[in-house]
Amino acid sequence: MFVIVPGIAKVDITQQAEEIIEAAASDGGAYDFGGSRSPERIAWIVLLGAFALFCTMTLTAGFGVWHYLFRSTVPIPATLYVSKGTVGITGADLRETVERSREELTNRVTSVSTDSLSQATIQFRDYTEDNVERAELLAAVTLQGNTFVTFNHAISPRFDWSQDPQRIQFSRLSGQLDVLVTGVDAHPFVMDIYTDVLNTDKGVHIQSLSNGRYRLSVSEDEIRLLNLAGAVSAFFGDDPNLRNPVDPGSELVVKRGNRSIRTLEDTTNLLMTGDFSLQSLSIGQLYSPGEPLNWSCSGLSEQNPPGSFSILESDGRVGVNLQRFGNAATHGEISCIQEFEAEGLDVRHFESLRVLATFSLNYQSLSLCGKEGSECPLMVHITYTTGDSPPNNRSNWFRGFYYEGQASGTHKKTCASCLQEHVDTNPSVWYTFDSGNLLNLIAEDHRPAFINAIRFYASGHQFDTVVSEMMLLAVESAGAVASG
Repeated sequence: MFVIVPGIAKVDITQQAEEIIEAAASDGGAYDFGGSRSPERIAWIVLLGAFALFCTMTLTAGFGVWHYLFRSTVPIPATLYVSKGTVGITGADLRETVERSREELTNRVTSVSTDSLSQATIQFRDYTEDNVERAELLAAVTLQGNTFVTFNHAISPRFDWSQDPQRIQFSRLSGQLDVLVTGVDAHPFVMDIYTDVLNTDKGVHIQSLSNGRYRLSVSEDEIRLLNLAGAVSAFFGDDPNLRNPVDPGSELVVKRGNRSIRTLEDTTNLLMTGDFSLQSLSIGQLYSPGEPLNWSCSGLSEQNPPGSFSILESDGRVGVNLQRFGNAATHGEISCIQEFEAEGLDVRHFESLRVLATFSLNYQSLSLCGKEGSECPLMVHITYTTGDSPPNNRSNWFRGFYYEGQASGTHKKTCASCLQEHVDTNPSVWYTFDSGNLLNLIAEDHRPAFINAIRFYASGHQFDTVVSEMMLLAVESAGAVASG
């Protein structure tokens, strides 16, 4: 074969190739083909390189399949609901927006803040459900007034056979959170709340692994963790091995300055089975159908239409539904009451007494709370006696809640027997109410000595209310704890 290259004489490449092969044979196969390596060495390098590449690709593919099947995650749907006022939301782009109703949160870092007059709840639902609105509630975190927190992520294993836990993570908390975890089953679950910036050794780390209900308050000086139900623990970020579990009814107090931790076992819920969200739908089977355990529910005997009460699951939570429709245009009430026997429950040795309630006002036909301020879609009423010799000096404490209407000459925000105005909330959104210490609110000469009963009721013409939590929290005085 001849090759003609411009400017170069005709070359017989066949002859040239034969000369190279003869030279290689005469040199013992060590002829240098323009380089420093022999063909055998190059062949071995290519072969070993191909084998190494094959092994690498096989291992990578195998690890990728294993990771996808057992370690990959999907986001847990998280929705922010504004229960009252307006809420500030700051995304990863550091732009702050104002939300008045609801917002779908992504797994990008998002900060949420409330002012003194606002409240918001972040709800997390089971990702396996096609319809998010009907999916089972996994957890709900309520931001009380003047609270700031950063939502980092909420993730769940892609497949049920994975043993990795469902994870919800918050950080940079200041203010107060009410936390409800109610959808944990056999699958592992972890909720982490960091009081400071994530991935640092600063601050305190709060961790919940199961269904429960607790309150977390963080200020510059101290951190308080009150466990109402379930299991929760706390530890310093730089000492994760020293965990401090908090039993139900106990409160953990952490001082930031001297890093001291103490547990107070002085908080009691005076009501029985008021945490409906942590109960099952079967709690209404002891008395009449739909009546919650340890509560007596009824309507006014003369009202028409009568109205109804029932135990149901609403928006992922179990609650007591108080309802009246039928184009009612006259006064009616549906109430549930829990009474204390004999002379009542002695509360003279308590230094704090507060009502904690969570509810959703779905409908009311009257504006505000009616003409007398006494017909709210939800009212809380405590009957008590003062002094040391019951049943004398019977007194009442009322507080109402509404969402509809404006104050006018014929509709009021408070009742004649109320110490405070009723609370305005958003419709069809869960709201968590904290009365504050009633012993400080009520004048000293009228403070409760014995609690006779507590009831919650819906009042007005037509209404639809769901109550998922009703607690009466009492804190023992220091002297009573010491004597006990």
